[in-house]
Amino acid sequence: MPTSSLPSFSQLRAFVALCDHQHFGEAAVALGVSQPSLSQAITALERRVNGELVERTTRRVLVTPLGETLLPYAREAVLAADAFNEAVENRGAALSGALRLGIIPTIAPYLTPVLLDGLGTTLPTLKPELRELVTGDVIEMLTQGQLDAAIISIDSEQPRTTAIPMFDEPLVLVVPAQHEWAGREDVDPRELGGQKLLLLDEANCLRDQALQLCHRFSERPPAAVATTLVTVVRMVTHGVGLTVVPEGALSLMGAEAGYAVARFRSPSPSRRLGLVYRSSSSRTADFAQLAEVITHLAQDAGLPVLPVRA
Repeated sequence: MPTSSLPSFSQLRAFVALCDHQHFGEAAVALGVSQPSLSQAITALERRVNGELVERTTRRVLVTPLGETLLPYAREAVLAADAFNEAVENRGAALSGALRLGIIPTIAPYLTPVLLDGLGTTLPTLKPELRELVTGDVIEMLTQGQLDAAIISIDSEQPRTTAIPMFDEPLVLVVPAQHEWAGREDVDPRELGGQKLLLLDEANCLRDQALQLCHRFSERPPAAVATTLVTVVRMVTHGVGLTVVPEGALSLMGAEAGYAVARFRSPSPSRRLGLVYRSSSSRTADFAQLAEVITHLAQDAGLPVLPVRA
């Protein structure tokens, strides 16, 4: 393998983009270059490593085993260069300009309006670009450099990211209106074993948090029934079962008939929300400030959030 020269940054960026899009045309558009230029960069990089990185087919690009091995190193190099540019561009201008912020669907409907109104006043030079995505897509886009930060549940660790805890949000039960638990304030999670629990599908982190409440019980395994909380709640109103939701989601349901709320006994189960960002980012101080601002905005808006428990 030649050792006299290093791969160019443009070659590495082209390789990463092609692996992400798995299509020469889409990768070229994303990079703002022509397809022949992209192809030349990939060919030059393949000569440099003395091996095939991608397999070209008529419809899409397949990453070879050698490409899979080298992709993480190329991605780190690209992200490091992006972090350098961030540090240069943001000197003396913390939390200003565009910020691509992901947010999970089970909090986005009631936190997004708070952010859009509050950030404009608190951080007037910041221009947040919000994207509602499930956790898996958030982490993928974050690690690929397509998002700057994200608001997600941080009850479990995510690779190559750093999390800043912001607040805890209580979980409550939504039950049919005539259910014997309607209005209760002292439900023991162990009682869930005898109930039919409805869950969101596997792509949603709230599913995992609900499962943690009843993982000891196998008498009636929970059922994944929908992709949105609205659909799950409507199934509850028709007597199909009961479900677990973040307390903030109750504000979205209005006064629709057919359901009631039951709460767990203290200490109530909760989920922890936090701001996550790439561990390689140079903006740690900025994101710490942003997490604090978001926490205060949520509290001032009256959302049912609690200080982070030890």
